[in-house]
Amino acid sequence: MKKMNLGFIMVGLVFLISISVLSCQANDADEYPQQAEDVTAADLFIASEAHQNLEKEIRKNMRRMLNAISKFSKEEMEQYQQLRKELLSMETRSEAKIQWDKLFGYDYYASLYRISNLVREVYEGTDFTRLELMRARQKRKMHQVVITRTAEDDEAIQNCIKAYTEMAEARIEDCVDYYNRNLDEIPVNISWKEHSRLEELCQVQLDECTKPIHEYLENGIEDCERSKGKCTILAYH
Repeated sequence: MKKMNLGFIMVGLVFLISISVLSCQANDADEYPQQAEDVTAADLFIASEAHQNLEKEIRKNMRRMLNAISKFSKEEMEQYQQLRKELLSMETRSEAKIQWDKLFGYDYYASLYRISNLVREVYEGTDFTRLELMRARQKRKMHQVVITRTAEDDEAIQNCIKAYTEMAEARIEDCVDYYNRNLDEIPVNISWKEHSRLEELCQVQLDECTKPIHEYLENGIEDCERSKGKCTILAYH
């Protein structure tokens, strides 16, 4: 079973960052100039209603998580950070998942696995490459950019947060897609015990993949609010 390609995900996020920075720069033009380009299967996929519904579901899941975190006390935030570490260990994961759901007040993993099923459904039958998907995302982002000279602080902050959120959405979608691919690689002719162990390992790898993205988004929102939306895009490590 392959491990998730975290390097690819990091490169992809940096790639999207370079595009999102455009939305935070002042320019005399009213809109980013659009050039005639061939429409690919990945472009149609990104623009489809099914994919837009997937993005909404991911966004809703992230918003629910961030809302819960924003209400944490100092002690709860410390518990949150500790549980993050314990979730990545097979020895401590089972109990950590129970405490994680208690801390957040809802079944976090049920929501995540619901997104996994939705990703599997939406991606079924597609045959474009990961690079083509990345390019389609870039193309859509560039076509959406509307550049203005000035903006009120509240509007600038929201635009900055939106830029971070859109990047996080795309990367989480990739993490879940890799998770599904890893699940599909589990052999069928093995014992139930071994199958359960490998499935749990896939879930650990999914947490390893999404953890830095959640941290990136949390730090990005803080940066947007602290800088009043001037979009000091943080480097993704």
